[in-house]
Amino acid sequence: MAVLVVFALITTYNAMYERNIVFGEKGALTKFIINRRRNIAQTQFYLHFWTYVDSGAEKTWHKAKSYYETQKPLFEKAAREFELHPYWTRTKIDRIDAGWYEMIGLRAKAMADMYENENRDDFRIEKDKCQMYKFFTRNEFRTAKIYGYWDDYQRFTDDLFNGKAIPANSSWPNFFKCCHLTQGSSESTRMLKSEKWLQENKEEMKNFIKEKWEYRADDWERPWAKDMNKLTDSLVPGIMVQGPYPMSLQDWGQEQTVLELKVETFWGRAYLASANFGRDTIILRDGSIEVFPSEWENRVNAHVESPYNTWIREEGHLERVWDLAETAAKIMGIDQVRIDIFIKRGDPDAIAINENSISSGMGYRAHFEFMPKIWAQGHVEKWYKTYEGASKDLPVYEQSYPKKQCPNQHLITKPPPYV
Repeated sequence: MAVLVVFALITTYNAMYERNIVFGEKGALTKFIINRRRNIAQTQFYLHFWTYVDSGAEKTWHKAKSYYETQKPLFEKAAREFELHPYWTRTKIDRIDAGWYEMIGLRAKAMADMYENENRDDFRIEKDKCQMYKFFTRNEFRTAKIYGYWDDYQRFTDDLFNGKAIPANSSWPNFFKCCHLTQGSSESTRMLKSEKWLQENKEEMKNFIKEKWEYRADDWERPWAKDMNKLTDSLVPGIMVQGPYPMSLQDWGQEQTVLELKVETFWGRAYLASANFGRDTIILRDGSIEVFPSEWENRVNAHVESPYNTWIREEGHLERVWDLAETAAKIMGIDQVRIDIFIKRGDPDAIAINENSISSGMGYRAHFEFMPKIWAQGHVEKWYKTYEGASKDLPVYEQSYPKKQCPNQHLITKPPPYV
């Protein structure tokens, strides 16, 4: 009997794991644990706890605090010259010491309220990749080549396999993206390795396209899921195909990869960048490159100054990256946005915008405590000016600098592509 009970339990567990019912990669228990872990990792309690345990964590926290104190007056100055699009003025925040996830959650609530009560869909500047890239194109930002947009998955599937979606003699790999799925947990981006690979995996790709077309975003990893899901549930499915960006050698691990810096901006000014390479790399305005090389240093948020990838600083990439991210944020007239930018080693002028995020889940370590203060204080003390120009009633994704229909025209000094 005992053997049968054990067998039944194991069988039940395996079935629940495979079907993601409770266990498994996307089971309810797994989701709950990931959600709680992410939320805890950005709290002041968690960050301060490790400063009592490890001297490196304490050093990192004090460095982040000092950096914030030197940057704060620069951000206040930038904010007082900044025109905030009316859509972003609706975030209700009444205290300066709000947390990072709290700020994102408050803005998510404001956006959900505006959608439900006023049918405002400005959130599509990020939650709809098709609108995001059309905004980039409208404003003549450089991006990796875009082959097209589709609003019918069957037509797209036909075009993909008959050669219409990706023209002959195109470079490979290319990338399939779902416009209505922006969360990483949706796993909706697929690398199309080659024309041969595409034909060899035809049936699997057909199933994948149909599956992602029917899938609806669920931001289950984040505490703002309820409000964000209201927004993404309203999106009409869409598909786009994008070409490649050149790979570069990154020093940590000596591998060739596409290098991307994800730049957090507040009030039209860049604060820091996180990288998709190295060991959880964070780059500051002063050129400091923080990495967390060991498992312990990674766990307790104890950084060391990186001896790797210093070419990013030495070749002049950072000045261009800051400028490009700030220009995009100014045209959007947005209080906070993350702008993701590709860079190419040896060619700092080759930078290109990849995507943006208004609900960033990146890991900012000790900076988690200080970044939201700059964001919140600007609202509490109303540092900004509300944009009152000709396009104030247009959605954020329809703002256009070339047509002189956008906020902060007085702050943009470089013509497109802004590098």
